Amino acid sequence: MIKLTRLAEEPFRLFFPLGLLASAIGVLLWPAVFAGWIDYYPLEAHARWMVIGLGGCFITGFLGTAGPRLLGTRPFHRAELLLHLALSLAVMVALGVNRITTADGLTGIWLISLLASLLGRFLFARQDVPPPGLPLAVLGIAGAATAAIILGLGIPTSLAVHQFLRLLYFQGFLWLPILGVAPYLLPRFFGKPSPHSFDESLTIPAGWMRPFLESLAAGLLLIASFALEAWGHGRAGHILRAVVVTLHLARSVPGLFAWGKVNGLGLAVRWVVPCAAGGWLLAVAFPHLRVGGLHLMFIGGAGLLMLAAATRVILGHNNRHDRLSSPLRWCHALWAMVLFTAATRLTSEFIPKVRVSHFIYAALMWLFVLLFWSWKLRRELRQPVFEEGVLKSRCPRKRKSLERAGRPPTDPSRC
Repeated sequence: MIKLTRLAEEPFRLFFPLGLLASAIGVLLWPAVFAGWIDYYPLEAHARWMVIGLGGCFITGFLGTAGPRLLGTRPFHRAELLLHLALSLAVMVALGVNRITTADGLTGIWLISLLASLLGRFLFARQDVPPPGLPLAVLGIAGAATAAIILGLGIPTSLAVHQFLRLLYFQGFLWLPILGVAPYLLPRFFGKPSPHSFDESLTIPAGWMRPFLESLAAGLLLIASFALEAWGHGRAGHILRAVVVTLHLARSVPGLFAWGKVNGLGLAVRWVVPCAAGGWLLAVAFPHLRVGGLHLMFIGGAGLLMLAAATRVILGHNNRHDRLSSPLRWCHALWAMVLFTAATRLTSEFIPKVRVSHFIYAALMWLFVLLFWSWKLRRELRQPVFEEGVLKSRCPRKRKSLERAGRPPTDPSRC
């Protein structure tokens, strides 16, 4: 019971691993279909495993942990945690048996329950005004829930409305929360103050409205880009999307586009916007190969950002803020492998003769990325306390080089 209470207080401990599992299943569908292990083409299921499975679990874990804290309210109740868990598992079961419309309907119910958990606290129990961008996360969840319900019920719509709903479902669900939360969270990766951070207050503090209106404008323009694409102006929609995301994050996240030195985790975050904007612009330049270009946005943009944000959440909530100040050199390998995965999937669209093999390689590479990230993060939790300017080593060769440089190891008893 105590452990369940802790999971309710910090849902990321449950939903982050569940999201990784969903993502692994989603990519393994491609080797499975090419090997003849499944008898259906998994395009629709794959998209939902990745966006709703991985993205939905990470959003639930992050907002379920941070949301009540940002509102100054009590954390999730155990019953709420079990409800969200049951609904997420129900979605995955439906996807596992390729019941797409059932999965969409269950996704709508899951997201509505998540909205109820967050909005109930905001309306009836908050002790603080949320960050100015947080309403965009609510808007993204609400839009995806609406789209999921309509798609799940099979309500007849025009082709344009259907395409608009899919864009809300697969892109709005990820990027509206990113635009809302990034200005509050990402400046910490670069040691900068957040323009969306304000002192605790029950009333709107001075200076809050301007970033709120800027965030709202960015969110509405993002939705407008979906409408442009759905109603036959795909190139204009993709360009507007790239411009909105780039300008909003450049303005609201200090350090994101700077040239200053950062650790591996900070550099990983700096790749997010180039990958996202690059993916949308590739879809403009090569409209017949847009799916490959959009994978650069999904993998190198949203996917890399989710892993980076989860790294900070996990280390921070395990009282390892010291590690966040360390070089985190392994994160260089992480972002390099993520970009390589995106490039592998991208080339499958541009070079038809390697299409099948690169589908498989990209899937296996993403699986390796997840395993590498999980292993390295687990090791980070066991590392000694990081102290700036102090290098600790058990390696005899490195110890000798440190002594020759006049920098003796800090623990000479450990050879």
